[in-house]
Amino acid sequence: MNEQGNDFDAVGNIPNPSGAENGEGDHMIDATSGNNDQDGGSMRRNHRHTAYQTQELENFYLENSLPTEDQRYELGQRLNMEPKQVKFWFQNKRCQMKINSDRLENITLREDHDRLLVTQHQLRSAMLQSSCNICGRATHCGDIDYEVQILMVENAKLEREIDQYYSKIRSHPNQMLVSPSQPAPHCSSSNPGINATPELGLGGGTRATEKERSMFLNLAITALKELIELEAKHCPSGKIDSRSSKAVSLIYEKYENASNNVIKPPGHVVEASRDTGLVPMTCLTLVKTFMDTGKWVNVFAPIVPVASTRKVIPTGSGGTKSGSLQLIQAEFQIISPLVPKRQVTFLRYCKELRQGFWVVVDVTPDQNPTLLSNGGSNRLPSGLFIEDMANGYSKVTWIEQAEYNESHIHPLYQPLIGSGIGLGATRWLATLQRHCDSISTLSSTNLAEISPGLSAEGAAEVVKLAQRMTLNYYKGIMSSSGKKWEKIRVENVAPNMRFMIRKNVNEPGEFSGILLSAATSVWFPVNQKALFAFLSNPSFRHEWDTLIHNTTMEETIRIQKAKRHGNIISLLKAGNGMLVLQEIWNDASGAMLVYAPVETNSIEWVKRGGESDHVQLLPSGFSIMPDGVPDRKGKSKTGGGGGCLLTFGVQLLFSRNPTAELPQGYVKTVEVLMVHTIGKIKSALRRLT
Repeated sequence: MNEQGNDFDAVGNIPNPSGAENGEGDHMIDATSGNNDQDGGSMRRNHRHTAYQTQELENFYLENSLPTEDQRYELGQRLNMEPKQVKFWFQNKRCQMKINSDRLENITLREDHDRLLVTQHQLRSAMLQSSCNICGRATHCGDIDYEVQILMVENAKLEREIDQYYSKIRSHPNQMLVSPSQPAPHCSSSNPGINATPELGLGGGTRATEKERSMFLNLAITALKELIELEAKHCPSGKIDSRSSKAVSLIYEKYENASNNVIKPPGHVVEASRDTGLVPMTCLTLVKTFMDTGKWVNVFAPIVPVASTRKVIPTGSGGTKSGSLQLIQAEFQIISPLVPKRQVTFLRYCKELRQGFWVVVDVTPDQNPTLLSNGGSNRLPSGLFIEDMANGYSKVTWIEQAEYNESHIHPLYQPLIGSGIGLGATRWLATLQRHCDSISTLSSTNLAEISPGLSAEGAAEVVKLAQRMTLNYYKGIMSSSGKKWEKIRVENVAPNMRFMIRKNVNEPGEFSGILLSAATSVWFPVNQKALFAFLSNPSFRHEWDTLIHNTTMEETIRIQKAKRHGNIISLLKAGNGMLVLQEIWNDASGAMLVYAPVETNSIEWVKRGGESDHVQLLPSGFSIMPDGVPDRKGKSKTGGGGGCLLTFGVQLLFSRNPTAELPQGYVKTVEVLMVHTIGKIKSALRRLT
């Protein structure tokens, strides 16, 4: 669109990516050239630079180790070298400097380590030989507080009981392991000092104190026992005992009576769900992924926009993952402007119950009713059992339980969330399966043979670019601390419509200026499968996409990202010459179609293997989920029949001037565009069905 925003141009003028070498992997590259020898054979030999060329390159490196493409070209012209030779020289030079730096750092660390060992030995000897100045007896400086000793012994005993507990419940699955005369352990402890929530904020983790360690470990082990009991009470339907949209977990029923005197806020809901499936990843790799917050967020990006480890709690388990305990703060989301993000703080504990069989359990340490009133959420004992299948696959049983306040959720989405579909076990498990299937599919695919003119490096960069496009789409729907979107008020706006703006200045891969994000969610009287099939069919694209101006759409590149989940990345070319990058999938977690126009020169650069980090994108798209309304038999629908919920989101560049004022008239024009698009989809579906 132009500076005043009179015409819609979803791309704007995208320049060629400059400085695309920045952010490279800095791998060592052997700059070689192929030459035929006198016998006609082919050989590769190292290209030798002259002393003058090397000296000039070294001089430039001292001033700038990351030259831009134009600077590399000028150097090549001056030194009679190809731009690729210059590029490879700088890559190799950076890698060589890093290796030298690492080697020097390693030597320094070894010297420091040896010095610390000597100091530690001296201090230990002094502590053992120390005595009281008054009585002359040994002071035992290594002794710890008596109360802490008692807690450590108690926790060690609890850990030993886990194996016995698990074997008993496996042998007698129908026997209650908690005596009816005794209240079941409640993870909402009343012990003082357990509520760590007020001091939590996004950032790096800290180590817990000894008393915190004991209390947190006690809570985690109690939650683990509850989860084991739920896993043993296997439900063939995959659902935990539920009542309509307000599912109540088996374990929660046992201690709910003990907290009847606690006043619950209006709208208080408990949900629970369970699902089982195979995941194409080894057991230990999955455990490591869940115990690394960064990797966990990467896997569950559609559900977890942001998370951080607040505390690392030592449990004395040495270097193994079994027994690892962390305190995590995270946000859970549904891709819709009508559902606020669920703020959650929880302990995460993992334990190897037997060889090749692990459990990862999450639980909120202090289940505070006040938190629910403010839109927060308590995570009741939840997690997954992971069993190694010895063929690269793992069998995963996922149990998800939470309590929250549904009064903060739009009525359109209350059935979906309350049924356990929206943030339930099936969505978590399907998201995990799709991510692992993607890794398996891409690693077994010859990326160099995907499309003519597309190198293996180019295919990898296209996948990387599509991933960034999809993540930016999520963040444009839901305001997040990771992106500085600001909600704006618009008078007389259409129902369920939300608008946000963002001011960008010189951010890589982003347009500079004022960005507008608009999103809305509506109900459709068709199921998820039917609506996705219509939107993803190129033959019907002209029915709703105003960008292609009633022309045809041709697929020029197709990358199968995950075979079993319909996860496909495409480069589409419209009849008017416009190029559109698109990613789609449709599975039990929901359906997604995200797309963004791309500038021809930029995408050609990426197809040749150029870095995609500087390609500017403004994503739009659709997120589809079942409506969660029970059918006539009382079962919640997961996409096979009934209606579905569609979220439509667009991002537009209003002005390249970051200080420009966004007029209400422009926002209303965007609103009209979105309402018109949804109307065209409804009309086309009525005509086709």
